[in-house]
Amino acid sequence: MNDTVKLHAQNVRMIAHRGLSGIERENTNAAFVAAGNRSYYGIETDIHCTIDGHFVIYHDDNTFRLTDVDWNVEEHTLEELRSLMLKDLDDCKRTDLVLPTLDEYIRICKKYGKISVLELKNHFECADIQRIVEIIQNEGWINQTIFISFNWRI
Repeated sequence: MNDTVKLHAQNVRMIAHRGLSGIERENTNAAFVAAGNRSYYGIETDIHCTIDGHFVIYHDDNTFRLTDVDWNVEEHTLEELRSLMLKDLDDCKRTDLVLPTLDEYIRICKKYGKISVLELKNHFECADIQRIVEIIQNEGWINQTIFISFNWRI
């Protein structure tokens, strides 16, 4: 069992990487809620743009590791991706574990008062980044969101 450690150091803030992925499947609503119920300052996640222009939460470029289906995330529609059941930590598929949307992630962060740390995966056009910002602004959570990326242009 994983225990959450509460630190009392004044300037230390803990971020739940991919949600509380030690007890729930990474980057799922279950992992985000689990992190929300604990003393984390924020919840980090990864975002991709689907072929039909939606924003979906997933770490890898390919779905195989968590679904056994060999799809490139950014080459499929949101509907196709949401039809995939993710494997739980014990490698059994769970019907409630599907790829979350950006909206769902932000709403969970907002509900639990957690800073959202959003990693922009791969390449994003400026228009895509603007749409991401607008989605988060519409949820009233832009000032509680940190954007990160390995792509310097972003």
